[in-house]
Amino acid sequence: MPLKTEIAATLRAIRQQRELSYDNLGDAAFRTTLSLLERGKSGVSIGKLTELAQGLDFDPIAFLTLCIALQRGERFDETLASAQKELQRFAAAGGIELLHQQMDGKKLTKRSPGQPLRIQNLQAVQALKAQGKTQAEATRELGLSHSTVQRYWHAEPHTHLPRR
Repeated sequence: MPLKTEIAATLRAIRQQRELSYDNLGDAAFRTTLSLLERGKSGVSIGKLTELAQGLDFDPIAFLTLCIALQRGERFDETLASAQKELQRFAAAGGIELLHQQMDGKKLTKRSPGQPLRIQNLQAVQALKAQGKTQAEATRELGLSHSTVQRYWHAEPHTHLPRR
């Protein structure tokens, strides 16, 4: 979802509305980045976008909302309402707790490299194991590879789960 043109249009509108010339804005590197973005010639990271919005004294969430509304062809309040519904669904499904589990204070929690474990597969394998099924039967019933079933078979169901 490249937003190059939408970011360019939003930057131009904010600068025009606030009557900010390049001379009013930060250092030369900031002005060069701003120039490239306003011409749709460069992409931008979320971190840099946040810095730019703050440099324009504009809330980064509001900035991104304007860009996405422009891309979708809708009003900004519709974009915010859609985001609010998505956040409510996320919270209702336990997403906030999962989000907090990913952080250790202000730092990201460590995890093993590779793909995260699929909890539902682990639970299904452990359930078949508890029923007295063999690994071969679990492989056939669940349609998982033998190595995946073996990994989940030997995982402790109530301890720190291994990564895939």
